[in-house]
Amino acid sequence: MLSQDEFNFVIYLGISLFALGLLLSLLARASFKGSDLAHRLEKALPGAQCAQCGYPGCSAYAKAVAEGEVTCDKCIPGGEDTIKELATILGIEPPVTQGEDSIFAPRKIAFIHRSVCTGCHRCARHCPVDAIVGDIKQPHYVLSEECIACGDCLKQCPEECIEMVSQELQLKNFNWNIQSIRITGGNA
Repeated sequence: MLSQDEFNFVIYLGISLFALGLLLSLLARASFKGSDLAHRLEKALPGAQCAQCGYPGCSAYAKAVAEGEVTCDKCIPGGEDTIKELATILGIEPPVTQGEDSIFAPRKIAFIHRSVCTGCHRCARHCPVDAIVGDIKQPHYVLSEECIACGDCLKQCPEECIEMVSQELQLKNFNWNIQSIRITGGNA
């Protein structure tokens, strides 16, 4: 059984922790009011933190888009759906990013040459989607269905045994994100 002093301590500690949590919550909300647009853009991004957009993470990219420093079509893992969602948040038309060369191109994925892989596990530690599988000191391999082709594993591999390869053109690897193309006439 708790003595009166112990009981008072527990009550005061609980009240203090509740007040601290309330204060931190209010401070967090106040910090997002100035960057509400950036916060909404960041929530629309996939969160892969792959830096393919040229920024160190999704938060930095969202802030740059909100401030107008960069266009909303740089998120490679997010693809066309993310670009459309970012454009909707910004209230603009989505930029056309898909050219004729990429319409019929299969997906790219990372490929590990197992004969050269030493199993250092650096690539697996830096993969944002856990697409690399293998035990330490054993050759690793890539789960092709999970790979987003961010290239983080390429940067981390000391053996340089990873390369980005296009998958074989099959129905399951086909880029089904085909967009209609509007042809406009010019003044002749």
